[in-house]
Amino acid sequence: MSAPSFNSAQAVRFDLAHGSVRASTGDDRFLLVPVAALVDLARAAPPEAVAALGRAIGAGIGHRAAARIGDAKASTLEEFITQLAGEAAVAGVGVWSVERWGRALVIVVDEGPSSTMSAPIVGAAIQAASGRPVACVLLSSDEHTSRVLVSSDRAVDRVRQGIASGLSWGDAITKLHGEGS
Repeated sequence: MSAPSFNSAQAVRFDLAHGSVRASTGDDRFLLVPVAALVDLARAAPPEAVAALGRAIGAGIGHRAAARIGDAKASTLEEFITQLAGEAAVAGVGVWSVERWGRALVIVVDEGPSSTMSAPIVGAAIQAASGRPVACVLLSSDEHTSRVLVSSDRAVDRVRQGIASGLSWGDAITKLHGEGS
């Protein structure tokens, strides 16, 4: 079986005569914003505002991916993530891939706009595309890569507590598996 693909043809429409940018699914208008401006905003704004912006960006990604996916329950994880990753790339929020840590799902975001927005973007995208509530926590980040755990509220809270108590994020996930989620 061949890997699913993301068809980027017509994913973004530039209407220069009317000065607008739109996604191929829906009539939402977009604004091309330098990443540096988003990073500056994320540094200066209250955490709640940064999270709200991240959720709005993620929800748009998820809704556009859902239109491509159709029935999320009938798709494989690979098909689902491929469409989300394609929409995220078109939106300019990085290259998404999946790491499996036992039963834990970790989304890796390479070259994303801001690590503080990674978890809200990923969580809202998955929730909007799947129609199922999810919780997320930023596990790690550096200037190029962020790792976001996607799970239930309970599991995310346990991992947060483990990290806050001094465990590495990998050990916190391992401990989560040992306790059951």
